[in-house]
This record gives sequence, structure tokens and C-alpha cells, in this order.
Amino acid sequence: MAAFLAGALAATPLRAEAQDDAGLPAGKGREEVELYCSACHSLKLVTQQGLTREAWDELLVWMVEEQGMAEISSDDRKIVLDYLARELSIERVREMRSQR
Repeated sequence: MAAFLAGALAATPLRAEAQDDAGLPAGKGREEVELYCSACHSLKLVTQQGLTREAWDELLVWMVEEQGMAEISSDDRKIVLDYLARELSIERVREMRSQR
């Protein structure tokens, strides 16, 4: 799974409507995602992924265990995971790419 996740980080960038300056779509949890994810890397890495909820969940675990990301409180982790699964799901990213 780690190889898959590392490979997913090399996906092509996308542009989507209703994004903030960081490239994240509007929605509940955007601020938390921006806070936690931009501490280590560009948010473009986040917006280009298009993962399932399960893959986002595994990626969060991998980031903490292998990349030194700070643990996210359980409340914030749910908000972050809900946002990623809703706004940057594989289906949503495909939809945003097709709008380019």
C-alpha cells in the first residue's frame, strides 16, 4: 500500500471550480485540511489525489507513521477524513478534471 500511496503523489494536478487560494474545494473541513497538510507539503499534492475514503484513511496513517506528520486529534481527524472523502474522492476529482 505504501508504494501505491507514494505513486499516487505523482498524479497530475487539476483545476476545479469553487476552490480557495490553496486549491482546495470549499466545504466543511477545508481549513483543517489546509492546516494539517500544508505544514509539510503543497496542497496541490492533496488536490490531485482522488482517493477512496479507505485510501485517504490509510494515507493519513502512513503520513504519521512514515513521514513524521503530527497525530491529528480524533475529532479533527474525522473532519479531515470526511472532507477528503467528500471533496477529493476519486469520483469528485474525475469530475473536476473533466470540467477543465
